[in-house]
Amino acid sequence: MFAAGALAASAARAQNQTSLILQAHHGPVDVTARRFEYDYKTDTFVATGDAVVTQAASTLSADRIELLRRQHRAAAYGNVHLNDPLGDLFGSEAKVDYANETAELTDGKLIASNHTYRLSGKKIYKLLGQRYKVTDGFFTTCGCGGDTPDWSISGADIDVHVGDKGVARNAHFDVLGHPVIPLPYAIFPTDTSRSSGFLSPRVGTSGLRGFQYVQPFYWAIDKSSDFTIASDVETKMRVGALAEYRLQNGDDDYLRVDGAFMDESLRSQASRVGDVIDNQIADPHIPINRYDIIGTLRQHLTPELTAYADAISVSDSLYLREMNIWTLSRGFGNSYNTMRNAPADFGVIDSFENGFARLGGVWNQDLIQPQEFALQTLPELLVSGRKELFGGFAYADYNLQADNFWRSEGVTGTRLDLNPQLTVPWRLGDYLYGWGGLGMHETVYDVSGHEIAVTPVGTQGLKYNNALSRGVLEQGGMFSRELPYANFGASTIIERIYDVNWKSISKLKHTIEPFVYYNFVPNIDQNDLPLFDEIDRINGRSLLTYGATSRIFIRSAPQVFTNDTSAGESDEEQPVAAAGVGPKAGMVRQIAEFQLLQAYDTSHAVAKGGSRWSDLQATAFVTPPGVSSSIGSQLGYDPRENRISYSSVYLTLQPPGSAAAPSLYMGRALMGSFLQISYNYIAPGPSALEPGVNSNFFEFFTLRAYYDLFDRLGVFVAPSYDIVHGKLLSAEYGVRVKSPCNCWAVDVGVTKSTNPDETAVQFMVTLGGIGSVGQNPFGRSPFQHPVGPLPGLY
Repeated sequence: MFAAGALAASAARAQNQTSLILQAHHGPVDVTARRFEYDYKTDTFVATGDAVVTQAASTLSADRIELLRRQHRAAAYGNVHLNDPLGDLFGSEAKVDYANETAELTDGKLIASNHTYRLSGKKIYKLLGQRYKVTDGFFTTCGCGGDTPDWSISGADIDVHVGDKGVARNAHFDVLGHPVIPLPYAIFPTDTSRSSGFLSPRVGTSGLRGFQYVQPFYWAIDKSSDFTIASDVETKMRVGALAEYRLQNGDDDYLRVDGAFMDESLRSQASRVGDVIDNQIADPHIPINRYDIIGTLRQHLTPELTAYADAISVSDSLYLREMNIWTLSRGFGNSYNTMRNAPADFGVIDSFENGFARLGGVWNQDLIQPQEFALQTLPELLVSGRKELFGGFAYADYNLQADNFWRSEGVTGTRLDLNPQLTVPWRLGDYLYGWGGLGMHETVYDVSGHEIAVTPVGTQGLKYNNALSRGVLEQGGMFSRELPYANFGASTIIERIYDVNWKSISKLKHTIEPFVYYNFVPNIDQNDLPLFDEIDRINGRSLLTYGATSRIFIRSAPQVFTNDTSAGESDEEQPVAAAGVGPKAGMVRQIAEFQLLQAYDTSHAVAKGGSRWSDLQATAFVTPPGVSSSIGSQLGYDPRENRISYSSVYLTLQPPGSAAAPSLYMGRALMGSFLQISYNYIAPGPSALEPGVNSNFFEFFTLRAYYDLFDRLGVFVAPSYDIVHGKLLSAEYGVRVKSPCNCWAVDVGVTKSTNPDETAVQFMVTLGGIGSVGQNPFGRSPFQHPVGPLPGLY
């Protein structure tokens, strides 16, 4: 009933339990009490009044203890407390077998040493290892709540094997001690290792999809592979199934394939038409049967030869936009619903000294325009490398690229591009250094076919996309282009180091790095050449780029090390409080970078209106020390019109104290407060009358944040707002109700989007140490790392 994987800390202890128990239950025995009696016949000590029996790390205390030395057993009565490295057991009576490391408690209670789970019952039987049988009791991972936890699984017979699973018979799921859900037979996980079984379902509801229920089943095939299959029911839309196979046969050798099949019979005809926002795509039809395949492959055939593939294929152009589940685990990428095409690239890469060779291809499934105009590259050969010359005085870069371009409609053919470059690095003293280079593009074509005519958006009623159609017949045959180029660069570094000795920072280094680059490409008419990609149009330029970069580095204060073992760690150096001195150097890291640059072309216009000056561009990036955060900004200033042409700012912040990993596995629940803010602005275009040019400026703001307001309440907000048009493009709001000790959480969120037009309500219930049921309405924290039975698992 619950997700696989739980009790991370407890399972780790279970793996080490043998050595701990041996240490705890072997060695000399120490007995203290107010009064002693000894029975010579049975070799039994009877300790009464605050009796305590200590053996190594195990301590048994009670009002009365009978210690049978020959049998290595003990019987305790009244206020019994048994403590060892695995936890604390309490009861009114207890029988302890030190030889077998077992115990029996009456009116017992067990609290794990790391407070990750509790057991309570009329009888608790501790078996070998971390296995317990409970009669008329309960199991919970809530460390708070006293004798009545927030939630528990209670039953007449409970068997818990930490590091494996728990089984409850004739049980109930209780809330605040009250039975809520009957569980005649329940299995719950108590392990972080992979195991086959049903994973927790995902549940949600929306005006577009109706009620959605996704139920996955996980199959751990072997140590290196697994398989997941899931049913997906959306009461207003579809019924289908998703499947995923994963194989990991090396550090960087893997295969992951996802597939899905959906039946849209539940969908109304009005929905098939009205739900299509962009009805000007080439194929706005929504079929009854829909599918997708998403896969990725890396395989080292030899240490130097690697096969690769990344592929997406869908049944129709709207599939990726309409679905909200594409893969059953993470690691495939994201933003599937905004893709304009479904690409598949594949091939092999051979690495050799100072270079590589790649033979592959790219197949594009166009999700906007007619598929017959989609350009395919099959095959493509790329050879690239570097060779030192004259004992390192210079080096030569070589790039050879051979492509075969194909499509049903439009210009097709082959292209060979040879691009050698000679570079001479130079240095003047310790401060000024740079390079000079000469290169050549020798490009040969053999092409045929018709041109593709473009009708720009904004004309003939086109609202969303350009329109493509078959144009006039292109001049075919052989073509060639010879395009030389040259480049030059020079830079220097001015730096200063400051002794700071403040908190954890010992030194600070500030650098100023001025630079100047020059690139020259002659004017060569390329209008008669086919246009496949950026190689086919290299504009003439005589471009001078100049600016400066400034960086700030810090060195953390080293620690003094001593052989003082008072902390309990023998023969290991212990750091002491003094900072700023010591034999070990501190770590160095960059915390800020600022850059200002501009370009000037001596003979060509670089901006609309004929100006040879580019915008003045400024960028900044800061990661403050001691805080989990990053701040970045980019700004473009147009000196011709005295205005900001574009800008962007982002902030990612995690409040102090939010980085601590939870002691319990919390399933798919978002963990830790965080804040993400981004702002983007693009100035208006030059003309509102020019077709195909976006003359309306762009200004967009996004916010995503979660914060724990109180011990029992957290809030989540994530709006995306179009400032130009004054409308909310999407918004997510949510609230979390949780326990003070994070042993359970209930997340409820509402999402409103415009494409598709959908209002969805999602909720998820998480039991700490067990897993999650429902759909995560908050996503993941940018600071959160995957935790669970298998990294990336659904």
